[in-house]
Amino acid sequence: METLGSRLRTLRHLRGLSIDVAARQLSLSKGYLSKVENDRAVPSIACLTRMAEVYRTSIAAMLGEGGDESRFSIVRANERRFINRDGTELGYRFAAINDRKPDRRAHAFVLTLPWTDSRRLFYQHPGEELFLVLKGRIRFHYGGAEYLLEEGDCVYFDSSVKHRGEAADRKGAQALSVIIPGPSRTGRSSSATKPKSSATKRKSS
Repeated sequence: METLGSRLRTLRHLRGLSIDVAARQLSLSKGYLSKVENDRAVPSIACLTRMAEVYRTSIAAMLGEGGDESRFSIVRANERRFINRDGTELGYRFAAINDRKPDRRAHAFVLTLPWTDSRRLFYQHPGEELFLVLKGRIRFHYGGAEYLLEEGDCVYFDSSVKHRGEAADRKGAQALSVIIPGPSRTGRSSSATKPKSSATKRKSS
């Protein structure tokens, strides 16, 4: 049975990249990339976006989506496909909600965000992103500033800038994330980076 990890390994081989070279281009450790390819770790959406760029493919192809070729796609609430039903290492879970149209330009996910201290980790990937809070409250960090988002609040941003979100309390939170991939604007190829030790500017919505 083909898995996400095996598909990613195949795509890397098709690009003629060793695991060392691929890990360097993805700004990941060789050990972590090996875990992903062996289905012992699940990459974040930001990481998948960067992999699509490096492997010169689409997120749909990496997720093994066939879909139909029509101009209209509908995914019922009980038909959502969880990319990582058990969550990432930090507890994030995401389900694809527009994966039945393989030639789409945008990728939409419903995210379940845990209450966690993940200050060490930021995401950045080429393109733009829309982030809408569906349930709960979310602390959203972007470009050195922190914003408190309530249910219904929405942000739209350049996703090549470091960002992350987490639930503001122990109840957790849920959000809609729509990613529109785009070409890399810089020579850096980071999908997840550690922040510098500087004071965070705080803003509230």
